Order: sequence, then structure tokens, then C-alpha cells
Amino acid sequence: MYLNRYEEAMLRGDYGDAIARAMQVIVRVGDVLKADKLIEIETAHIAGASYLTIGDPGLEYLEDLAKSNVKFRVFTTVNPVGIDVLNDWGMDREFISRQWRIINALRSMGASLWLTCTPYEYLRIRPRTYHAWAESNAVAYINAVHDAWTEKLPGPFVVLSALVGRVPRYGLYTLNGRVPTHVVRINGGQVINNPLIAGLLGRKIAEEVGDGKPYLVARFNGNAVIKQLLASYATYSPHAFMVIDGLTPNYREYFSMIDKPEEIDIDINDIIRNTGVKGQDFDAVFLGCPHYGVDEIMTVINYVRGRGFKRAKKPIYIATTPFVINSLNQSIINMLRDSNIHLVLTTCPVVSPFLKSVGVNTVATESVKQMYYLPKMVGINYISCNGIECLDMAFNE
Repeated sequence: MYLNRYEEAMLRGDYGDAIARAMQVIVRVGDVLKADKLIEIETAHIAGASYLTIGDPGLEYLEDLAKSNVKFRVFTTVNPVGIDVLNDWGMDREFISRQWRIINALRSMGASLWLTCTPYEYLRIRPRTYHAWAESNAVAYINAVHDAWTEKLPGPFVVLSALVGRVPRYGLYTLNGRVPTHVVRINGGQVINNPLIAGLLGRKIAEEVGDGKPYLVARFNGNAVIKQLLASYATYSPHAFMVIDGLTPNYREYFSMIDKPEEIDIDINDIIRNTGVKGQDFDAVFLGCPHYGVDEIMTVINYVRGRGFKRAKKPIYIATTPFVINSLNQSIINMLRDSNIHLVLTTCPVVSPFLKSVGVNTVATESVKQMYYLPKMVGINYISCNGIECLDMAFNE
């Protein structure tokens, strides 16, 4: 694999032992993947930063790196961690302490601690730039919505890539590796505007296409719906890449490159007929996977206002970002809390014990990604609900 002089210097140890070790791993992986060279990345996004998922081995690894005084060479953001940095939610003190050690190690290496799975909502990402991202929904989003290039990378590998600012050129880092293999058309005539339907569609597409790459022909109403589509698709897809007709930059070029694709027709009405689980008990509603942005939070605020600021009978937990919290007046946050709606910051139920800590064993959720991970990761059961119906269920229970 070709290395330029700067890359050879990093590998040789001119920039320290930690950088040399990082380069050794990246070069070895590149050789295995038959990459012809390394490419320079603009950003990195680290997943696997929760103490719940990486435990003491991950904590020790990150602290050892931090002690070497190494710094990230590109703008680097971090996924949700295992705690809400503003509210302990009754979680174990030792867990919180060890999570803060992880956060501080990443901080000392220069990470921007947004602690969100939706960094794409706050970055200006240019088409056909290179990135090293590990969070699957974020990978799917910047590939499909921005035509920015990243593979679905393991979290520890992204840490190393951020330290050297390089990834091997292979797969989705090449134009030939991004050519769609299937054309998927959504029949039924509807514009998809329901988050649950979008998520179920994403899962269906992944099941139909397998390790192929879909060119999707469908109509969607709003970014929140596209987030759910791509988050669900990425959960079930090995690579988290699709092209969306009329949305992905350069979609016409991608379509022109398709050679003898497999054609798949999906009737959206079949998915709609099989949604919703009625009559089952739940302890709380959970929203915010992927993290809710300002527009989604405003939908909730307007809903509560329309209800006359009454109190929900079951608690509603919404995961969101520091950017959203900072954009809201404290009186709005208090109004939501009085309505039994709680904004949860910098974490996610599948990488945190916070739902168990507040006595929740079953949630109602619109997120198909959560439906996959909650039982497996933290032993939380779920029932599904359609968009605004989730709020209705909490208020009308």
C-alpha cells in the first residue's frame, strides 16, 4: 500500500509511539482490505464511548492513550455515553464516576463532546469528502443525504483514524464501491410522513437487499422521517449505504452507473396494515432515537400546548442534544417537565441504565432501531406506536 512521506513518518515513530502504533493498525487493516493507499479524512465520529458497552478494558485503553498526550488530528465528535451529564436519574455512583473518566480521556485528546448520535445535524458536510464515522445511523445519513463518504467503522478503529487523520481507501471510500445493485421502488402513492412506517420500511429494505446497495425511489415528508428510515436501515444493513432518488447529491450519476440491477417493489400499504401494538401495558414512552433535534422537540411542544399543558399519565422521556437544550428557554423545559415530559441529555437507553433506574421495564416507542437493541442490550421490552400516537398513549392511558 502506498504511503506518502508524512504517513511514513507517522508509521516510523517521528510523531511519537502512540501515533506509530495507530498507524501500524491502520496500515495492517488496509493491507488486509487490499486498499491501495490511505486517504485524508475531514471528521471522525467515535461510537462505543459508554461505560456500559466498553467497560473497564475500554476505559483503560482510552486513559492509556490520553496519558501519552496524543491529540486527534481532525475534528472529532463522540456518540452518546452512559449518563446524562446534567441529571443522574438515580444511577449507580461508581458507574457515573467511570463514565466521567471515559469522557475526560476523550476530552484530553481533543474530542468535541457533543455526545450525540446526530452530529450531522450540526456539521456542514460537503459532498464527496472523506470521514471516519462509527455510529450506524450517522453513517447512513451522511452517505445518503450528503453523499459524504464513510464506511460503517468499528469505534476503536475510528479513535485510531482520528489520531492520524487517515483511513484506508476501500469499499465505500471508492466510487466503484458505491454503485447501487438494487432499485427499490415504494408503491402505494403515499408520501411517507410517519416515523414508525419509515423505520419499518428501512428494516424491510435491508432484509430485501441483504449486502447489496439500494437505490431507493420513494417520497418522504421531513427530515425526522428520513432519520428514522436510515437509522433502522443501518441497524439491519452490513454497510448502511443507500442512494435516495432526488435527495442524495449526485443521485443521477449513481443511477447512470447501475448495471442490470435487481428490481424490488415494496407496497407501503402492507407495512401500514401491520403497524401498531394495541392493548399492551407500558411504563413510559421513549422518543429520540436518533436524538431529537429542534424541529422534533417543537412538534412535542406544540402538541403539549394543544393539550392545554395537561400532565401525561405516563412519563415521556426524550433523548436530545446539548444544542437543543441550549436553544430552549428554561420556562419551556419546566413546562415540559410539568407535563411529565423529560428531556434526557447526552445518552441513549441502549447504552445506559437510566430507564431501569427510573423504574421502566417496557417502553412505547416509534424507533425501530430501539426495538432491535433495547431487549438485547439492557433488557427493556417495547411496544410500537405511530408517531404522535406515542404521545396520545401517554396522555390518554
